[in-house]
Amino acid sequence: MKQFNLPWHQSTHYWISIYPKDKIFPPALVPLIEQIGMHRQSDGSMAIRTERKWKLVWDVIEGNIRQADVANAVEVMVTAGEMIPATKAACDGKTVVNPAEIAGSMWVGDALLDDRIMCYLQPVMTAKGQVFGYESFARVRRTDGTVTAGYEIVNASKALGIEHTIDRHLHVQAITTFASSEFNGFLFVNFFPGFIHRPNIYLEGLSETAKRFGVLSKHIVLDFTKSETPHDLKHIKNVAEYSRSCGYSIAFDDITSVEVTRKLVHEVRPDFVKIDMNLVQQIVDPKRHEQVRTIVGLVHDSGGTVIAEGVESVEIYEILKLLGVDLFQGYLFSPPVPVEAMLKKSGS
Repeated sequence: MKQFNLPWHQSTHYWISIYPKDKIFPPALVPLIEQIGMHRQSDGSMAIRTERKWKLVWDVIEGNIRQADVANAVEVMVTAGEMIPATKAACDGKTVVNPAEIAGSMWVGDALLDDRIMCYLQPVMTAKGQVFGYESFARVRRTDGTVTAGYEIVNASKALGIEHTIDRHLHVQAITTFASSEFNGFLFVNFFPGFIHRPNIYLEGLSETAKRFGVLSKHIVLDFTKSETPHDLKHIKNVAEYSRSCGYSIAFDDITSVEVTRKLVHEVRPDFVKIDMNLVQQIVDPKRHEQVRTIVGLVHDSGGTVIAEGVESVEIYEILKLLGVDLFQGYLFSPPVPVEAMLKKSGS
């Protein structure tokens, strides 16, 4: 099992405590929680110590609370550590209040520890139908064999507070998958600059893996997400400049606005700008043509390349080519698939 800093997976013991909001436990709940071994504490709570897999106990407790229909009358807390805090106020940062969201997201931490996070690839195509590169996507293979999509991984990792850990792990896995496939061209990897304060540390694993596999940094494109709503453009610019100093290319994702495009290309001058799939799929409406044509012009004037995401029909593909879009990706060409499927499709 791999070692990661996952606070809600790795402590030796956890405490689950229930506090009555009105200082008196609902009578219907008491026998249900006593039968699973919860004991009254000096601060008025009922608590039980669990082993590392505290979610198993939590699931029972949550079921009992629902059965007694008292969810609004109690507060539940989970605390990591050997000793239960003397009071609720002493729980500090080792505690999560109302842990349903945490418990419901722990599958992504389990997948990380069990090495069940996979990298899928989707081709990025030229106007002549040639492969320009690939974008990497995260997928999780559940214990029942089903596969979970990327947005659920992002949401669960945010709930656990492990976005940074997941993101760095996926960077390494994307490089490893790309290199092992012996594909040529560019590799686009999702990148969340908003929470990066030390890009040299953040990019360390990616850089080391690229060097180990002989992948040139200029062929790796850091795909900046949430580009439409940057909280701090100065910070984004600083991260982009550092990334470029390491040899990486920069892409801005999810673009729909002419004004945002104008600001980003002026301040950052990205190598690639990716038009959001919602705008792409509306391009059959002639009213959208000038919007896309203007975005394309702004990007081209700054020396950048425009990519359309979510291309799902020949009609959309042909319109975008006429509007000057350079590169394309979407289900018209291929969904994100495991590298083995991509190799089989390409005849390698």
